Amino acid sequence: MDHEHPLKTFARETTFHEEERARYDRLIRQARAPKPSPWAIPWPALSLGLAGAAIAAFFALRTPEPTPVSLAMSASAESTALTATLGEHVAVEYSGVGQASGTSQAPRIDWESGVATFSVTPGEGIDLRVRTPEGEVRVLGTIFDVERSALGTQVRVKRGKVGVTCEDGSAVEITEGQSHTCLPTTAAGQLGRARALQAASASADELLQATAAGLAAADLSADTRAELHAVRLDVFTSSASWPQALEEARAYLNTKQEARRPWALQRAAQLSALVEGCSAAQVYLAELEAAGAAESVADLRARCPSP
Repeated sequence: MDHEHPLKTFARETTFHEEERARYDRLIRQARAPKPSPWAIPWPALSLGLAGAAIAAFFALRTPEPTPVSLAMSASAESTALTATLGEHVAVEYSGVGQASGTSQAPRIDWESGVATFSVTPGEGIDLRVRTPEGEVRVLGTIFDVERSALGTQVRVKRGKVGVTCEDGSAVEITEGQSHTCLPTTAAGQLGRARALQAASASADELLQATAAGLAAADLSADTRAELHAVRLDVFTSSASWPQALEEARAYLNTKQEARRPWALQRAAQLSALVEGCSAAQVYLAELEAAGAAESVADLRARCPSP
């Protein structure tokens, strides 16, 4: 007895559908089609990718990662200037006090006093900034000095160009051979500047400008006001401007500061007698005598006896 193969029997007895046959053929073709490698990348895209990687590698090798900068700088003006490097492209020679921070690519210097000379390699994109209470100096490739004293912050360029922004809002660019000074913006700073100018025998105009700026400062205190008037009193006395000198002596006394009150009383007594007569001097003479300082104005009292 013949036995048919089960598959033949199943095929003969199963109804054939064209849709199912077409779907079957499609699945077979997809299964037999070659699979693209997960690493297969079109040649143009691969070329661009390799080129970009090469460029990135070039700049990574050419520009090293910035390193942190931290240096406390302190050298007295009398000693030999010290030198230091702030990364590969910045060198500083200094005689004074300051602090370096930031990175080798963007050093930040807070300079307190003295002179510092900076040398920066041009073309390396170094963003060096030197800050003082009077302003900020920014540079990209140059040699320049920053000197801070009671007179303010002076910047001198030896090579290249720097931008200077002062605390008063003014900004300027200076080049080789030029200099610029940022003046103090505080009342105490202007008083220090006035005293430094006085010690340097500066002109009366310079002294009066400095003291006027100090008196106009927003942070003016009573003791600083008194000392600014004292400087102005000396200026007007030196130029024999007696009425203005008397005005400054009275302004000092009006601050109620005791530091140099006997000195100011003596000057006020002498000037008021000279400008307005003995009657105007009596109030100052009386206060001096009450304070036990009659000897300091004995000659004036002899000329202007008590009424």
